[in-house]
Amino acid sequence: MLKVLILNLFRKINLRKYKKKGVIIGDNTWISHKAYIDSHSPARVSIGENCFVTRNVVILNHTDTKMGGPRNIWKDIGGNRVFGDVIIGDNVFIGVGAVIMPGVKVGNNVIIGALTVVTKDVPDGKIIAGNPGRIIGDTMEHVKRNNR
Repeated sequence: MLKVLILNLFRKINLRKYKKKGVIIGDNTWISHKAYIDSHSPARVSIGENCFVTRNVVILNHTDTKMGGPRNIWKDIGGNRVFGDVIIGDNVFIGVGAVIMPGVKVGNNVIIGALTVVTKDVPDGKIIAGNPGRIIGDTMEHVKRNNR
């Protein structure tokens, strides 16, 4: 019982921390205290209502892959930090260890499978899985089929 209370406290602290850093988080959204949301760049992260962000999920709003390491050796040829807003709709489940890359928009009623790397926008009502993530099904069909 004490462990549950402590974990809930960590989650509440996490939510406050992310909101203070500019992350928009909708009502009834649960974010694991072991998730990471990138919030230190000019790009924004917005997570809708009734979402479930499980442990070890990483949501990125910037990447340094075009910088050329800590010394920025590619800057002379146009390399720079890339930013992109991440928008996650309502009623989204993000499985353990999933990674959402900068600039991605995830629609409403989406399931993102465990260990999925989301590199492109996901339309409403779809299930996405894999690396890179690809659409593997329809959320409502999945719910109806497995709700017996």
